[in-house]
Amino acid sequence: MTTELRRDRREKQKRQRQRQQQQQRRRSSGGISNQIVVGVFVIGAIALAFLGARAAGVFDPAAAAFDLNSSEFQVPTGTTVGTQEPILAAEHITPPAKGNYNTIPPTSGQHWNQQGLAPASWGIKDSTLPNEVTTHNLEHGGIVIVYNNLTPTETDQLKSIVRTLMNGTYRKIILEPYPALTDAKVALTSWGWLLKLSTVDQIQVVQFTRSHYSDPNFAPEWNVQ
Repeated sequence: MTTELRRDRREKQKRQRQRQQQQQRRRSSGGISNQIVVGVFVIGAIALAFLGARAAGVFDPAAAAFDLNSSEFQVPTGTTVGTQEPILAAEHITPPAKGNYNTIPPTSGQHWNQQGLAPASWGIKDSTLPNEVTTHNLEHGGIVIVYNNLTPTETDQLKSIVRTLMNGTYRKIILEPYPALTDAKVALTSWGWLLKLSTVDQIQVVQFTRSHYSDPNFAPEWNVQ
């Protein structure tokens, strides 16, 4: 009788140990699953943060290392950079009215005049602004540079050039993608002037900017910031 009781106790203890081991395995499995879920969440958060930083320009390439005063960027006397276009009246129109222009992209003409909308803030844009906005920027003596069908490497190169220009004395520049540009990859405009390029040409971009930036002979409000 005593032997049977001992055997029963051992069997009961054995079953208890088995139940405890099963519970521990379940807890361990659940812990690993939770760790996986947390890990996926953390990776997702990091990815979103990276994309947000990329969109904000945190990881954009550094400005191209070149000297704006280098002799290669000097415009030889008597040389014209770009094509002079007929100048249209600097007429204010009310949004959302559309302006009429004689070039693509515009080099003068009708534009909106609304605080917070037109003119636009200067700088590198990731989307296309209305012509009626950027034409007002041209009226203020700025340079508007547009591009289309560039490779990512070419786009980064153009942005680097613009950053170098804006870090110097040429703060009034807008750079934007421009799907309507079909006969060139890059176009530079100032009030009354246009230059179209088949590739990202650093020398011509700088020379055009130097030649036509805040030109009092053309831009009606060249000294407005």
